[in-house]
Amino acid sequence: MRLIAVLLTLLIVALANSCGPREYADIVFVNGVVYTMDDNNPSATAIAVKGNRFLRVGTDEAVMRVAGDGTRLVDLEGKTVLPGLTESHIHFSSVGTTILTAPLDVYWLPVDEMLERISKAAEEAAPGEWIVARGYNDAIWDEPAHRRLLDRVSTQNPVSLRRYCGHATFVNTRALEIAGITRTTPDPDAGTIVRDAGGNATGVLVSAAGALVNRHIPPPPRLTEQEMMEAYRLGSDAMLAHGITTIHDATGTTPEDTERRKKAYEEGYLRVRIMDAVLYETAMEMDEPIKGLYDDRYSVRWVKEFVDGSLGGRGAAMLEPYDDMPSETGALRALGQDEEEYARRVALMLEKGFRTRTHSIGDRGNRITLNAFEKAMEMTGIKGDDARLVVEHAQVLHPDDIPRFGKSGIIASMQGVHATEDMVFVGERIGSERARGSYAWRSILDNGGIISGGSDYGVSPYEPFYGMHAFVTRQDRENSPSGGWFPEQKLTRKEALKAYTVWPAFVEFSEHLKGRVKEGMLADFIVIDRDYFNIPAEEIHEIQVIKTVLGGETVFER
Repeated sequence: MRLIAVLLTLLIVALANSCGPREYADIVFVNGVVYTMDDNNPSATAIAVKGNRFLRVGTDEAVMRVAGDGTRLVDLEGKTVLPGLTESHIHFSSVGTTILTAPLDVYWLPVDEMLERISKAAEEAAPGEWIVARGYNDAIWDEPAHRRLLDRVSTQNPVSLRRYCGHATFVNTRALEIAGITRTTPDPDAGTIVRDAGGNATGVLVSAAGALVNRHIPPPPRLTEQEMMEAYRLGSDAMLAHGITTIHDATGTTPEDTERRKKAYEEGYLRVRIMDAVLYETAMEMDEPIKGLYDDRYSVRWVKEFVDGSLGGRGAAMLEPYDDMPSETGALRALGQDEEEYARRVALMLEKGFRTRTHSIGDRGNRITLNAFEKAMEMTGIKGDDARLVVEHAQVLHPDDIPRFGKSGIIASMQGVHATEDMVFVGERIGSERARGSYAWRSILDNGGIISGGSDYGVSPYEPFYGMHAFVTRQDRENSPSGGWFPEQKLTRKEALKAYTVWPAFVEFSEHLKGRVKEGMLADFIVIDRDYFNIPAEEIHEIQVIKTVLGGETVFER
């Protein structure tokens, strides 16, 4: 009945509009539940789109006033509409290449299942062929990671597994032999060879130590240029199918990558919006950022830096030793070892128009990054909202450092699922007191900061509603533990959605273009299968995307 009333209104309005010139919508979406994230107009039932922008947002009746004879009408059938989502930390190329090449995956498998998978691979491998896999998590195993585990299933074939966090490598004895790692091999800079009580390598190589083995692995066949384009298409389509209309690629792309991505847009392989980060050397070569190419689909304005490793691999730089390894305080990378030089690099990038985003996980690593960011802002006079410097991950923070985000206008880019994945080992790694200050979302917001949400794929799944569920519940996708892990750090549903819409748009200087369903902004929005704000919080991770609209064009429909 409601749709009939809307159609009658459309007829009446169209007749009235014939009296004089007016700007008419190309498409009108009616009969929805629209959460706009616009504080001046927080909810609506209808949207009008003209070109690639929102023309009007409001009631069905108000929006129908901009419908003309050529306007297409879409009935939302009472479904929920949200702004297009932003994935604030992803390694985008690996999305498509993983779909295309399907490498051996042992992601979060129990140790017996993982060994079974590796054993099968070893049976099928040629003599001496490397077995390479990704995604192991020793924190969920009943026994510690030791090369003897892998030796059970492969003694002749070298095995190298990359931890799901990307900052540790686990290998068998044969791989250690090939790499020449013995009791006397020194730890490399920014890396640790984990050893047992007798001083022998256990097979766990933290951060840069993994390269001692992995440099002996023959490189995989190089994808052809056409295969790279196909990988971009697959990755772009995967993002849009999950309601992600913008991604922040945190990999550190090369000049070759940048040119290839431009070509992919021009030839139609890429549709998702990409905000790219490059390494410092590439930014120096570029000299100035790239902004808003292809109808605001491609920009390169960030520099990606690293100051430490991961918490799970004990590579995160800590102020005090790890509780479960008192001899270890993490692996501080070269950048973090000279705070003044670090600050000068950030300052130089600020002056060139680039903004720095630094991987910082441990409390020491985060303090060094905060120090360098604040010094760079002082050096340049570019501060706060003009600087928009970003700490990537910000997982373990000393309580004294939490207020510095809001005070200095430094942004925390955080991944909700990291907390609910890491909670199984954080207490063991750093003790309950420091764990309480980890993934401190509520504390950052309460002290005036903002959070830009993402997944860090290929570390964790890129499904955005997994991240929002974690932000809101502090639980895994089995809704455990009851009440949430350190529940005082939960976000509200609105804050969790802001972390995927409003706040990442601010990070990229696009708050006037994206993050809200608002007249004049880019017409990026999604239709989902249930009401985000009114379903039980435990169901948020089950939300499915029905339709994705990018710049007014429907680019995915289930």
